[in-house]
Amino acid sequence: MTEWQGVPSKYQDAVALIAGQHHDNAIDAKVVVKAGEPGLTLTRDGAAGTITYGTVHELMRGVTLWLGHAQSERSFELHETPAFDEVGAMIDLARNGVLSVPGLKQVIVRMASLGYTEIWMYMEDVFEVPEEPYFGHLRGRYSQSDLHELAVFADRFGVRLVPAIQTLAHLQNALKWQAFEAIKDTPDVLWVEKPETTKFLRELLHAATAPFLTNKIHIGMDEAYGLGMGNRPIKEGFVDQQTLIQAHLKTVVKLCDELHLDPYMWSDMWFTIASPTHTMYDESVHFSPEFVKQMPHVGQVYWDYYHEDVETYAARLAQHFELKQPVVYAGGLWTWPSLAPHQEKMLQSVRAGMTGAKQAGVRQAVATMWFDDGAETPFAAAWLGLQTFIEYQYHDTVTPEFLAKQFKLMQGEDASAFMLLDEFDHIEGNPVNLSGENTSKLVLYEDLLLQKYRVNLGKFNLAAHYDKLADRLATVQTTETSRQLFAYYHALAKALAQKARVLKALQQLIHQPKRDAGTVKGQLKVYQALLGDALDAYRPVWHDERRGNGFEVMDIRYGGQFARIRTVLWRLDQWEEGNDDLAELHAPALEADKWTSGPIGHGLYMQIASACDISH
Repeated sequence: MTEWQGVPSKYQDAVALIAGQHHDNAIDAKVVVKAGEPGLTLTRDGAAGTITYGTVHELMRGVTLWLGHAQSERSFELHETPAFDEVGAMIDLARNGVLSVPGLKQVIVRMASLGYTEIWMYMEDVFEVPEEPYFGHLRGRYSQSDLHELAVFADRFGVRLVPAIQTLAHLQNALKWQAFEAIKDTPDVLWVEKPETTKFLRELLHAATAPFLTNKIHIGMDEAYGLGMGNRPIKEGFVDQQTLIQAHLKTVVKLCDELHLDPYMWSDMWFTIASPTHTMYDESVHFSPEFVKQMPHVGQVYWDYYHEDVETYAARLAQHFELKQPVVYAGGLWTWPSLAPHQEKMLQSVRAGMTGAKQAGVRQAVATMWFDDGAETPFAAAWLGLQTFIEYQYHDTVTPEFLAKQFKLMQGEDASAFMLLDEFDHIEGNPVNLSGENTSKLVLYEDLLLQKYRVNLGKFNLAAHYDKLADRLATVQTTETSRQLFAYYHALAKALAQKARVLKALQQLIHQPKRDAGTVKGQLKVYQALLGDALDAYRPVWHDERRGNGFEVMDIRYGGQFARIRTVLWRLDQWEEGNDDLAELHAPALEADKWTSGPIGHGLYMQIASACDISH
């Protein structure tokens, strides 16, 4: 068993836990640990090893890396130098998918073992504000004691938990309650510069920060396009958005000063308002000395998940430095568009973004993990993305081969298995999916009779694609940790293949000379069973990671399909008897709105499932 010498007493339990998870009982060696200059130096010479580290984050990474190499190497010497002061990950907890306290603790340990310094908890309304009982009500919110427990736990591993909230927009889940009617401008934007709003913000900021061990906070303020466009101008008269957001920011920063907080915000609204064409992150925007002078002290976080060229990131970050504030680059791990992460888009945008951030002289970087439209992508599917992002902290070039080696050394997982998840939306015949197509989601939620995406999907042999994907997923290398995840994705691929066959068969049914739906009904019943298998495999993946709140939405989405299958089977019986002409299948076949530059398109559940309003 590995003996660790020189580990600071505060971190001995953390090192023991991480080391135990990486099989240190199988390595007979004595490893001397000592603090040094920034960076990591690892050595092994038979039964003797050393880890020299600059920060506690590097110590945790060093333990993981040392054990990874020691599994197969008797002698090695490695050195890594960090490029950033802070490398964090923002976890979206506000899209119906709140990680449970035990689930988030597991994430903290694993991220600490990779060398992450911070975890930003993006919460919107999913935390307790004692004065506001409706804030986050029934949404799986964290209590004040939950947050403190998590912050203390993370600190044991040298990881800083940072609250990330919203103080302007993206508050639709709170503002839908009548309790907040007095501070609502539009359905998702606060009524700024109103006494009641200021009182609420004071409560909000205190509740969001009191349980944590840091004074750092992210205050949001992005995408507030409806600012001053709703109830406020009706009652108080129109005021331009730049004036409003500048005044509001000063109010929020003043409240932060009262609480001795160090605020950061998304930077996009400054660029959007200053742009002559109202374009987000307009390359032509430059900030006047007068504008810069009036800015209160607040860090600026540039979020960009979309470009694959280094020059765009470097140029936009250079613009940010004109604001004379701390600058953070926020990249994206592409966990949000669909049912599985977009791995190739993640690889290319992270490479370009992290390289551009280094060129621009940025000292802080954060990987965002959004879970839009219901958090359908499991958190567990994101670990290759998290490995990718942290490698750019220590390496300028991260080749696929090197990434796969690091992923195996540090997480024990097969990169090729996780890359397969890209195939849910990267369809054969479509170039590398860099445009955000979410084909798998379109297929899953496409209505059996309405078939809104019939033209978009019709160009591709989707049944063959998902059959092939299912076969490949059945044979991937997994670990005890990832086995359940890939069992779900295997079941999902099988269901998608059968759904594609059923959609095609229903299209062709009405052109038959004889009203015989026997074959289609048989295919529908097979799909019903496979969809049930996919849901049964998905349920434990969700509940192992997240609280139960939000899965009712998944039950509604899947359950709606089961009900729809029963209705379609009944209508097929009616069609055979001449009592139903299946009018929906006779509707003109028109291309559906794509919302992307690709050949298929992207849709949210409410856009896909029906051309009628899901709720209005």
